[in-house]
Amino acid sequence: MFRRNFIPILILLLICFFILKPATVSEGAFNGLKIWINNIIPYLFPMSVLSNILLKYNFIYRAFERFSFISDKVLKNKYAMIPYFISFVSGYPSGAMTINTMLENKRINEMEANYLISFTNNCSFQFIAGAISFSMLNDFNLFKYIAAPHFIGAIIISFFIKNNTHYSIKRNNVRQAQITFHQAFSLSIYKSVTGILTVGGVIVIFSVFSNFFNDVLTSLSDTIHLSPYIKDIVYSLIVGSLELTNGCSIISSSSYVPLELKLIIINFLVSFSGMSVIFQTFAVTDKFELDLKNYVAYKFILGVISVLICILMFVFI
Repeated sequence: MFRRNFIPILILLLICFFILKPATVSEGAFNGLKIWINNIIPYLFPMSVLSNILLKYNFIYRAFERFSFISDKVLKNKYAMIPYFISFVSGYPSGAMTINTMLENKRINEMEANYLISFTNNCSFQFIAGAISFSMLNDFNLFKYIAAPHFIGAIIISFFIKNNTHYSIKRNNVRQAQITFHQAFSLSIYKSVTGILTVGGVIVIFSVFSNFFNDVLTSLSDTIHLSPYIKDIVYSLIVGSLELTNGCSIISSSSYVPLELKLIIINFLVSFSGMSVIFQTFAVTDKFELDLKNYVAYKFILGVISVLICILMFVFI
């Protein structure tokens, strides 16, 4: 009985906490809105509109079909580079939104969608280079120690899935009906606004959760007297596993953790993405049933692979 009622009981407890800690809730919600307004809307919304317009035309698919022999050989799908490239430019969860649109347009099937989303829904290069390397770590040149492990690790994950899951990918040669630019633009604006609002809602609620964890961890560290070094590592991993940006910011600003360990932790957080991004992904994939268990497992494995690649880069570079 408890298992069946676990979610309602948990929600009731959270409501009670929210009532008892209104200041914590307000601060968390405002922090989430800042992340959404400052980091998500300016980058994700324009790219979402443009990519949705592109995906309404046959041209983009025909263009990538010309290089399908590479994509088929390496990534096991002739359209895999479309969401991989869009997420490279726009970041989480634009790859998932692109896959959702491709499925809606019957370019891929549901099995392909679950396969592709495991390695093409990635962090953007701009966030890694600009927000993390330049703004948080104060050294733009460090981007290579985060970007290379992340994007190479995503390709490696595709090999891992192919060798162990034996997906039977069906090829689709569907031609979409001709559409006017006005129709494509209107539909793309509608889809992008809906997606961005959904992403914003998830970011705000997880920012509130992150703020609660902040208070709890601060109280615990004062009680058990953790060293600042251990406290910063544990705190950044726990908070970052909930919300990526806050976790990266915490470890980057630590004056106790050495740079190499900062980069290792950031690599894991960026590739795992955090529960906020995972639920954003779940929220924007309404055209197919996302295999959430496998998706989370592969993101965790990607985090580990990224860490290993980063360590190898320390050794050989």
